[in-house]
Amino acid sequence: MNDRPLDESVQERMQQLRCEIDADVEEVTASARTTLDWKHYVNTYPWMCVGAAVALGFLIVPRRSTVLRPNVATLTELARTGHLIVKPAPTATRGMLDALLATVAGIVIRKATTYLGQSAGRVLGITDHPWTRRHDSNCMP
Repeated sequence: MNDRPLDESVQERMQQLRCEIDADVEEVTASARTTLDWKHYVNTYPWMCVGAAVALGFLIVPRRSTVLRPNVATLTELARTGHLIVKPAPTATRGMLDALLATVAGIVIRKATTYLGQSAGRVLGITDHPWTRRHDSNCMP
């Protein structure tokens, strides 16, 4: 009842699937690295990157504030007529730049925490995680 050729064909097919999965994972990893590499975008879309840099510079540089410097006679006249109104300086509202900086700071903190955790794991010898284990591959290159 033990059919040897069927067992071997199943094992061969499983080995083929493992090899295909390995190749697919390597392909996805390479694609992800390319997608996250900023140099790739600068080489592929140089003018769009220049435009994005100009737009970012435009958003980062604050507008010039207009300062009114009335003379003493104008201030005296306004105070006498009751039209002189002094408003306190407005509190700074959170702008787009502040939101961007907060987002970048959060990403940096997460990455630093991950890096420190991995470094601590290497120092303590904790490197054998289920997601880092690889099976022995008999795949042909």
